[in-house]
Amino acid sequence: MMQLEPLQPIYFDAARKLLERAFPYDQMGVVAEEKLGSENGARAGHAIAALVDGALAGVLATAGRFIKLLAVAEEHRRRGVGSALLRKAGELAPGSRLRLLDHPGNYLSPGLDERSIEARDFFLRRNFVEVGRVENIRAPLTNNPLTTDERADELAARAGALGYAVRRLSDCDGETQDRFFSFVGSEFSPVWSFETRRALKGPAKAVHAAWHGTTPVAFAAADGNNRGLGWFGPAGTVPAHRGRGLGEALLIACLLDVRALPEGGVIAWIGPKEFYRKACGAVDDRRFLQLEEK
Repeated sequence: MMQLEPLQPIYFDAARKLLERAFPYDQMGVVAEEKLGSENGARAGHAIAALVDGALAGVLATAGRFIKLLAVAEEHRRRGVGSALLRKAGELAPGSRLRLLDHPGNYLSPGLDERSIEARDFFLRRNFVEVGRVENIRAPLTNNPLTTDERADELAARAGALGYAVRRLSDCDGETQDRFFSFVGSEFSPVWSFETRRALKGPAKAVHAAWHGTTPVAFAAADGNNRGLGWFGPAGTVPAHRGRGLGEALLIACLLDVRALPEGGVIAWIGPKEFYRKACGAVDDRRFLQLEEK
């Protein structure tokens, strides 16, 4: 007999092990707890367990219309567990078109890994369609002349010669930090402000900003989402200050902060690919399908 109920702490260890098997391309042992906690600073979430005869058979994590995780233990597949969890996701977001994985601010990956054929077919058979393709790239952080401490210092000095100060946010006082987070939230996105706050609380404290006088004009962060892996992002420069090397200086500073982490150098959900190739020698890493309900 199957029943669905909120995921209780007693099942967390079993859920992590289930997720590790279901997501072979992701380091669920590091990030499972973060992904089961669904907040992103903008919407609350739910973590649901599917129990069969009292044992954990499947897991669902949602936030609004986003399915952050849906996984079924291999021995329970093709028995209706995944379909029941998918229906539950719909009940938790009535009137919305469900979307898979790419929950802004707290996502396992920016879509479904293109190698996940069984999962892709499961969703395509259930009224989902492909709406986009995105990718992660990766910057080499060893034996790479573009990602060295010396180059970071050189780029910061170039910015300084143009009247900008490149600083680590953790070196700033509380009032300055508050002004910075307000800047990120208003100029870019409240979710990006949420991610940078998480990054600042992480072990790497990988948040850097460029200041023009007392005004922040550019920022970059790493290890805010999937904390503990070292993924780069978010980052941005206000339009009036672009083209002056600030993004490059902040990128290299952040990458150096996370070089010891297991996936340090991954640049997730990329935008300007050619910029990253030139700035840090980034190479192709993973590709994803974005799936949404019709």
